[in-house]
Amino acid sequence: MTAPRETPPGPVGATTVDETAAGCPYRPVAERLQGWRPEIHPTVPSPGEELPPGPRTPAALQSLLVWSGRNTYFPAVRARYGDTFTLRVAPIGRLVVLCAPEDVRTVVLGGPQTYPVGENNALFEPLLGKRTVLALDGPMHRSERRRMMPAVHGERLARVVPLMEQLAAEEVARWPVGGTVTLVDRMRELTLRVIVRTVLGVEEPARLDRFVAALRQVVDIKTPDMLMWVWPRLAGVGPWRRKARRLDHADELLFEEIGRRRRDAGREGRPDVLAALLDGGAGEVDDELVRVELVTLLAGGFETTAVASAWMFERLLRHPHVLVRLRKGLDDPQDEYRMAVVRETLRLRQTSYNVARRLTAPVELGGYRLPAGTFVWPSLAAIHSDPGIWGPDAAAFRPERWLEPDPPLRAFLPFGGGVHRCLGAQFAEVEMEVILRTVLRHVELRPDRWTDEPATMRNIVLVPQRGARVRVVRRLGG
Repeated sequence: MTAPRETPPGPVGATTVDETAAGCPYRPVAERLQGWRPEIHPTVPSPGEELPPGPRTPAALQSLLVWSGRNTYFPAVRARYGDTFTLRVAPIGRLVVLCAPEDVRTVVLGGPQTYPVGENNALFEPLLGKRTVLALDGPMHRSERRRMMPAVHGERLARVVPLMEQLAAEEVARWPVGGTVTLVDRMRELTLRVIVRTVLGVEEPARLDRFVAALRQVVDIKTPDMLMWVWPRLAGVGPWRRKARRLDHADELLFEEIGRRRRDAGREGRPDVLAALLDGGAGEVDDELVRVELVTLLAGGFETTAVASAWMFERLLRHPHVLVRLRKGLDDPQDEYRMAVVRETLRLRQTSYNVARRLTAPVELGGYRLPAGTFVWPSLAAIHSDPGIWGPDAAAFRPERWLEPDPPLRAFLPFGGGVHRCLGAQFAEVEMEVILRTVLRHVELRPDRWTDEPATMRNIVLVPQRGARVRVVRRLGG
């Protein structure tokens, strides 16, 4: 058993549990990092293979531009080099960006035999755990995906919709009439509470607040934090040491909650995801795997849903005719226009600019025969804005396109695609629709200015530059 660790900063009354109490072979973050290194394979073309051209600027500058502003850097490089180009990006090395729609679809929808995702997502193993579904391919991925899927879809999802509505109404009630609200911040708070209540099933107010405070450290991973994954020695230094301690504290709370749920005689009737994970599959599942699954859902379903929800109102409030159409259908639980607004937001303001794959075999893409081992980054932004797919008004916010016959679903990839499509895609869309309906029922909003908010890169997510700021005009009947 590991020695007791100093309790990291947290809410008053926070407690810790050791690995014995958790009932699993838990290891702290710093210990998990020991001996772990991301696998970086140099790309060496064989005869007949080549990498496309790209900028000759120093790799350090290219890395900075990619990690801090690819939404402006990629279009600029594309304008010079075309739809397929090579960049040098630390710590990956050389990577090929794909912007042509056919290439994007080929890779994103392609099978894991040629386009696996595990190695690209292995960078998150120290945070999520080695058994996270994000870092698995093949039979292990299929097995884990089948185990997790029922917990966040179908009947389980329908049972937590009223709770989502309640939490959204409570959040909106805190917005001051006449005041200005930064929606990115408020949506982050709301979606985190939704996750703690619906995924973990935490109900008592004091424990809920303690979880929200602790889990912010899990889901709020900044680019400098990830340096610890690349250089594990940082886990014992200054801010990285503090980050590791807080992550450990969040893990301890998760294991404590897993133990509580195991002892709950009424677990079978609970709607939360944790109860479903403990009861899912054949045989007894160990606490460590459940912890990996919970953190995967927390990390994957928090920031992107929060930012997408903020973008939804940023777009909606600058298109009054869409808002009028939405309000007409607020009392209709089957009004398809709300989901059309959700999907049009995800198309035009995707939170992830691209996905990543590493080729296991030579492949023809973009007019080049790329060698095995090449990292390719298909651009979701490019395929979502292509006029050849979405028409001459591809850049326009027009939810009606989703009510027309045969929308181009194979070109709609905000959650990725193929066997690795995001597990929580349906959960995220439903949550956004619930937030949209609840906010519009309770308050009238105006943008704090009428000009569009440009997108900026925050960590690996594209966010509104000013946080989607809105003014609360008045309260409505609800």
